Amino acid sequence: MLTQELINTAAQATVVFIIAGVFYLFAGKARGNYFRFIGLYAPSRKVMVWAVLLTLVIVPAMLALFMTGPMREAAAGGNTVAGHIRDYGWSAETLAVIFLVAVFKTSFTEEIFFRGVVAKRFIKWMGFFAGNTTHALLFAGIHMLIFIVPGGPEFSWGVAGAFLGVTGGMAWIVAWLNERVANGSIAPGWFIHAVGNLLAYPVLAFA
Repeated sequence: MLTQELINTAAQATVVFIIAGVFYLFAGKARGNYFRFIGLYAPSRKVMVWAVLLTLVIVPAMLALFMTGPMREAAAGGNTVAGHIRDYGWSAETLAVIFLVAVFKTSFTEEIFFRGVVAKRFIKWMGFFAGNTTHALLFAGIHMLIFIVPGGPEFSWGVAGAFLGVTGGMAWIVAWLNERVANGSIAPGWFIHAVGNLLAYPVLAFA
């Protein structure tokens, strides 16, 4: 179980870094350092204080929303991360899997791709508001795929709208924090995303 997740995480991260590298190669002379190009560098301590404060607001609110009846059924279905974790049962290995998946497989790779590549490029091409909003809608749209994959939850306009609002709203706020407060670093968004996943996966799976 853990070994397979390590392999899956490494493979997913490799693909994301390659995709980011392709964008980097075609970015022209102004691209600068690769890691700064994707925002993978440390922000100031003050910025991380902002990230912690936003985490204390955003994560409990998201957990409360996802624990409501229809939202919980959709977010903890058999084809979701929480659903797979529930199948594993409680064990030390399951806790290690939760940490690996929450911090690296999902939040780290998604932050590099969506905030480090997609959001930055859209904002550069379209301006901050339009670019960030487009990126947020794309991020939310990807999460809506749970309604069409085999074994996914039954589609409901109310639940789908809530998913769109919650995931898209989080993506917009995180990109705003990264670009407007953290001078382009994706670290604050990674922190918020990772903490959210670390709490959400076991709660959705076992609560």
